[in-house]
Formats: sequence, structure tokens, C-alpha cells
Amino acid sequence: MVRGKVQMKKIEDATSRQVTFSKRRNGLLKKAYELSVLCDAQVAVIVFAQNGRLYEFSSCDMSKILERYSQYTKDVPANKLGDDYIQNLERRRTLFVWESSQDEQFLVVG
Repeated sequence: MVRGKVQMKKIEDATSRQVTFSKRRNGLLKKAYELSVLCDAQVAVIVFAQNGRLYEFSSCDMSKILERYSQYTKDVPANKLGDDYIQNLERRRTLFVWESSQDEQFLVVG
């Protein structure tokens, strides 16, 4: 059975939206845990639900991770963080296009 592609738009039905939020939140927190264990990474995830409820995961003390993040963002200019993010997205997009075009044996950039 093949899963269909999910449209990236707000789910209008409140019950469906809540169910989707719960399932995806649990999946996200599980992936964060797995990343921290498998790669010995310090991971922190913070999620606020639509009703304002807080959900979080941290592989170690959350305040230490937030302090480290705060220190990092102080040392790096804000535009550099944005540039790194954009470059990473471009690399991912190029890799995705390359992987999805393996059957055709060519690389599309742009």
C-alpha cells in the first residue's frame, strides 16, 4: 500500500487537526530521542500546541542546551545563521532532485 502525498495546508476539521498534531508530535519527539541516542547528540525540541500547552524533549538539561544555543547565536551574526540555513536548504533540494531522478541518470540543479 502506497501512502498519498499530504497537502501542506491547515487541517480545517478541529478533531482531525488534533489527532494529526498528537501523532506527529509523538513521532517528532521519538525521532529527537533516537537522534540523541544513536548519534550522541544534544537535542532539544519545544512544541507549543494551538491551545498553548507545552511539549518538550531534551536529551540532557534543557537549560544547558538553551544556554548553549543562546551563546552560539550571540557569537554568530543573525544573517550568517540565515545564510547557513538557506545554503542547507539548497543542498537538500539538490540532493532530493538528484535522488528522485536516479532512474533518469541525470542531475537537475535549480
